[in-house]
Parts: sequence; C-alpha cells; structure tokens
Amino acid sequence: MPGYRRTDTLISADIQSESFRQNRQARRLELVEDYVELIDDLLSAQGEARQVDIAERLGVAQPTVAKMLKRLTEDGLVSQQPYRGVFLTPMGQRLAAEARDRHRVVEAF
Repeated sequence: MPGYRRTDTLISADIQSESFRQNRQARRLELVEDYVELIDDLLSAQGEARQVDIAERLGVAQPTVAKMLKRLTEDGLVSQQPYRGVFLTPMGQRLAAEARDRHRVVEAF
C-alpha cells in the first residue's frame, strides 16, 4: 500500500507462539465440549448417538466426526461400540455436565 508505514515492531516469537498455542488449546477444548454435550443430548433424547447424527447437527462431514471421536476415545471421554453408536464415559458425562452448566450461565447473562 503506498504511503502505508508501520511503526510498531513484532512481539517476540516465543510470546506470539505461546499466544497462538493457548488459543488453539482453548478452541480444542470448546470443540470437545460441544461434542460431549451434543452426544449427551442425543443419548438423552434418542437413546443413542450415531456419527451421522453428530455430523448433521454440527454441520460437518462424517469423517470429521470419526476423527474427533477417535481423539475423544483416546482421551477417555467416549466409548464406541460397533453398530451401537457412541457413549460417554463417566469422565465424558462430567465434562458434558460442566459444559452445559457453563453454557447456561452464559445464556443467563
């Protein structure tokens, strides 16, 4: 851009990379909470949580859901049974309840 002069300098790479890392971690936690809360809702409403239903409600492709469910399984938040869908572990149930409580507080404000 002609005439555009930037006078400030970049922050240190260490500080900036840490900031980006923290932001990615926060987004990942939000996404995990969205998944476990939705799974809990589907289990309560329908008695099952299938990948196809999760994908439809989150507006993502089934392979995206499959990848996240693999991570959630590795993190001990869900279990999957062939031909039976997805279930929350006790740890996943606690996280879903905590996320739901936080969302209710935010909605109240």
